[in-house]
Amino acid sequence: MKLYFKPIVVLVFFIFTNFSTLFAEDFKETYVVEIGKIDIGRLLWDVKMSNDSYKVLIKLKSKGFLSKLYKFEGSYEAAGSVMKGSLMPLMYKQLWLTKKKRREVEIIFDNHSVIGLEIFPYEKEQARVEYNEIENHFDPLSSFLNILIGKKKSKTIDGRRIYSMMVEKQNNYATGEIKKILIEDYVNIWADHKKNNLEYIEIKQEYNEGAFSMPEVIKIKFKGLIYKLRKT
Repeated sequence: MKLYFKPIVVLVFFIFTNFSTLFAEDFKETYVVEIGKIDIGRLLWDVKMSNDSYKVLIKLKSKGFLSKLYKFEGSYEAAGSVMKGSLMPLMYKQLWLTKKKRREVEIIFDNHSVIGLEIFPYEKEQARVEYNEIENHFDPLSSFLNILIGKKKSKTIDGRRIYSMMVEKQNNYATGEIKKILIEDYVNIWADHKKNNLEYIEIKQEYNEGAFSMPEVIKIKFKGLIYKLRKT
């Protein structure tokens, strides 16, 4: 029962295409994490934007009666520059903890290229992808942000996989819109298979012209289960 971005996770906030409305802003929200109607945890999301930089921090922790059976905790952080209205990631860190596992990822970027990648536990397998030669890829949080500021596709590297986030459809309703983001072009860096447990992410957010708005609801289909993140 893992949440990705790893990804999240993918991931979680909404930005309108007019980037200038975001600068020098700080946004914090709490989300309830559910499977069906069962509350399994809390996600804290902190977004900081300025004229020339951005930083995203996510804290995830198990909660409720299921946490006695399956306890988890995660943190995800991305930081980078904003140049001419475009994101340029500089670093990404990920920590995932359960009773039996500890996984860590750190990626360093320079000019949209991966120049450093460290993971724990260390992989015994030989990398099947020359990740140091990868260009124009983003960490999961920055990539998700790319989609939400209007891009239809964003290439992603999370330390163990390479894939693309692609908007399949976008539906408007009276007070907002729903975007469905597919995970495509999936390749494992270390494993010799193309198994993709993360199928799609769906976000629902209200919009307010000229302003920033965090999503009201995020749905993540992972290993056949639907994880729902609902803003409190």
